[in-house]
Amino acid sequence: MASMLQVRPARAEEAERVAEILEDGKRTIAQFGIEQWQHGYPNIESVKADIATGSCYVAEDADGALVGTLALLSGIDPEYCRARIAWLTDNPCEQDGETPYLAIHRSATAAEALGRGVMGAMFTAAEQIAHDRGALSIRIDTHPGNRAMRSFLTKQGFTELKAFDLTQKGGTETDLTRIAYEKLV
Repeated sequence: MASMLQVRPARAEEAERVAEILEDGKRTIAQFGIEQWQHGYPNIESVKADIATGSCYVAEDADGALVGTLALLSGIDPEYCRARIAWLTDNPCEQDGETPYLAIHRSATAAEALGRGVMGAMFTAAEQIAHDRGALSIRIDTHPGNRAMRSFLTKQGFTELKAFDLTQKGGTETDLTRIAYEKLV
């Protein structure tokens, strides 16, 4: 299936479907007994914001169905600035500073497409986008208990760096520890 996927920016009229895919991701995470994403975030507002900034990408299969999503963000990630992590690339923290990385957030596969290589295809596309934009790396974080994502990131060539605690999501998350990863592109 992965070879038959097109990864492209999401369109405004696809926001509801993207939110549905993220809901599938929430259910998958819940099966691991993890609190991440179980308290309202991500939601339709975060999807619409990602689409509005051109950060939301979708995987579309040969039949035109959307089967995966991720947000690929440029600019300074405040959480990554505050975390005391020895990143593989520079970690500028000025509000208007350029960053040598793109960050993946809010990634999920539709329930009906699990195990078909959707996320692998999306990460490969994200790496190409990062490279084309002149980024040196991609960063991502995940919950320590999300063994499936941690294994996936290792297989994708990401380096596990360090655990850190989120500082901004106290209203939408109850378990704030994450593991930081980075991959040079």
